[in-house]
Amino acid sequence: MHDFRYPKIDIKRTGRLLKRECLRQNYSVKDIQNYLQIGAYQSIYAWFNGKSLPSLDNMFALSRLLGKSVEELIVCQDEVRYADRDRWIFGCPSRERVLAYCNFLFGEPA
Repeated sequence: MHDFRYPKIDIKRTGRLLKRECLRQNYSVKDIQNYLQIGAYQSIYAWFNGKSLPSLDNMFALSRLLGKSVEELIVCQDEVRYADRDRWIFGCPSRERVLAYCNFLFGEPA
């Protein structure tokens, strides 16, 4: 039996991820505002603080600016992420799937 759940975006964690990635690449709010041609910089602070999300057009443009896919910039509510040096490894919400992957890597427990 499949466990299909509608994915929900975690707005706060997505905002933190966007902020962290922009800071990591030395983009200021002003840089992003100019790149996206946004009139008010408050929108960007709202994204970073998890109050709202960028429009699809702005998220796509941000992904191009940051050299990431749109999916890499979005965090689902039940998603677990592990930092692995400079890249992200995406976890999965299903405990069974994580255990199966661990078994694949390390073999069945004795």
